[in-house]
Amino acid sequence: MATPQAAILTDLEKYQWYTHMSRVDGADLDVIRQALSDCRADAAAQGVNLCILLGPTLAADLGIETGEDFQPYPGYTSPDGSRVAKGTQEELLIWVHDAEKDLIWEVQHTFRRAVAGHMAVARETPTFIYKNSLDLTGHIDGTGNPEPEDQHDRAIIDDGDPGAGGSFCIAQRWVHDMDYWASLSLQEEENTFGRTKPDSVKLDVQVPTSHLSHVELREGATADESTPKRGEMVRRSTPYAFHDGTVGLYFMGFCKTQAPMRERMEAMYGINGQEPDAITNYSTPASGSFYFAPSVESLDAALP
Repeated sequence: MATPQAAILTDLEKYQWYTHMSRVDGADLDVIRQALSDCRADAAAQGVNLCILLGPTLAADLGIETGEDFQPYPGYTSPDGSRVAKGTQEELLIWVHDAEKDLIWEVQHTFRRAVAGHMAVARETPTFIYKNSLDLTGHIDGTGNPEPEDQHDRAIIDDGDPGAGGSFCIAQRWVHDMDYWASLSLQEEENTFGRTKPDSVKLDVQVPTSHLSHVELREGATADESTPKRGEMVRRSTPYAFHDGTVGLYFMGFCKTQAPMRERMEAMYGINGQEPDAITNYSTPASGSFYFAPSVESLDAALP
């Protein structure tokens, strides 16, 4: 039985660090292989949760078998051009989370030094759990996640299939316009998400622009309780706050196939004919990538 990387499904710790990197000209793949191997050993020695996520090009060059239909993140633009989800596909994401912020900083920093001159940091985002898993808007995040006992089935590719034990991932840094959000009434806030604010109960009536109307995929219409869910994701999202006042949500979702991730993004930006998701009125992705998180066995085989 293929083993998923433990950081994906274990409980999120208080602090997370996301470091996105791509190769530079003249990069030595063997140096990168060794550094990834050393990073795994470092994280294990310090008890830090580590997940190594690969873009399509680096996965191919490392000889990692991925699930079928692994596409790079294209970016998404609404038909009228007013809403844009920026695409910034990188080759590698080092994701670490732990109760101690200094340890996750050290693990990713040590790796960065090891690949200096071979990989360049495109962006990094330290994040944190806010109160009882709130988004900075004050709404509970991740309520729609599958039950813990179902998450492996929803996120991890089945044994016998290509990429078994691995998982597809979408990673985006959303930037919130908190002034716009503060101008909304409670009813407008709740209609944006499709849930109540105090306890995140799903609204009986979903307006066409609600987030749930776009992302709760069903066998029939989205958010229709009378039909089964499909293409579920396991979300591991946390807020961030930069020193310049930029705040938002680092969105990370895992799924056993990539197509439902693309379907959600097309729906949110009205590419499939729906009205755009009201979330895009106040929040904009400053980055976006698709990755594949290989199984433990795949990493063992590919790395020294």
